[in-house]
Amino acid sequence: MIKIKDTPAKSREIYAKISTLFSEADINPTPMNYLVWYHYFVGENSALIEEINNLKGGAKSFTDRLGFRLYEQLIEEPESEAEKEYDFAVRKFVDGIFHKMNHFSTNIKDQSTQIGTYAQGLKNPHINAIELEKIAEYITTAAAKMQTSTNEIRDEVQNSSDEVSQLKKQLDEARAEALTDDLTQIGNRKAFNSTIQDLAIEHSNTTEPLCLIMTDIDHFKSFNDTYGHPVGDSVLRYFANIMRADAKENETICRYGGEEFAILLKNSSIENAVERAEQIRTKLQATRLTLKGSSEPIKTITASFGVAQFKHTDDELEEFVNRADKSLYAAKEAGRNTVMHENMTTRN
Repeated sequence: MIKIKDTPAKSREIYAKISTLFSEADINPTPMNYLVWYHYFVGENSALIEEINNLKGGAKSFTDRLGFRLYEQLIEEPESEAEKEYDFAVRKFVDGIFHKMNHFSTNIKDQSTQIGTYAQGLKNPHINAIELEKIAEYITTAAAKMQTSTNEIRDEVQNSSDEVSQLKKQLDEARAEALTDDLTQIGNRKAFNSTIQDLAIEHSNTTEPLCLIMTDIDHFKSFNDTYGHPVGDSVLRYFANIMRADAKENETICRYGGEEFAILLKNSSIENAVERAEQIRTKLQATRLTLKGSSEPIKTITASFGVAQFKHTDDELEEFVNRADKSLYAAKEAGRNTVMHENMTTRN
């Protein structure tokens, strides 16, 4: 499955570049060729960029055959084993039900024809008791066979459905695991990237606000240096748990990297986002943790926070994240243990 989640503004910019290039280089504007060049202009697929930049004849030597190869080798994402197993089970399920239904339909057709013949015979005023008994016996047998076939199809659907559902559950779990940070058990950087792209697209055509909180633990290195990495890991887990404990349905909390975390707030004003950051900051500062197996407390944990609001169609995701990062940096510069938003309003 190919995922392209750039903002509308960026997509339009790339579209203009591709249209000009295709016209000048006389490239066939097929969907596959378009995707290849789209990824080229996005600039993140280094292998694809190298292949195209090394074309001896430049863009004019680009062919449909080359486009297909580049797409297949460098763009199309291979299915995971779990996805392959699930897809196979679904196809097997559909195919099995199709064949059983086809067989059932054929039997119904044959039996209906025979019953129709007997029905005509029933119109004979001279029909005798033996013939009536024969017709009744056939109808009874046909009904029993139809019931048996129906039960078989029902059981097949139920069994296959249970198998597919179990595989679907395993696939969902595998996907969730791939998007989960092992240490903190919240979303990882990949989950953040996916979510912010989805939300940016969703909010590009609405007036609903979307906010981002970037935060990290103040002087985190000192926890590792003073108490050791296991304590540092515990601090990260505790911070993640504090954020997760009071999270609302409109929030997505992710570990952005190292001691830095990100919270995406759907349909939230910047004022509400600042208030949420302040709530977390206050709760963390009030925490008193002790060393494992000891009553000795570790030093107070604090964090700094930067908040930004997405500017809909005029905004780029990179710029959106950069503004939140700049606000976080401003909070550090202001003395740490502080919340600042992109308009440089400070809350202590």
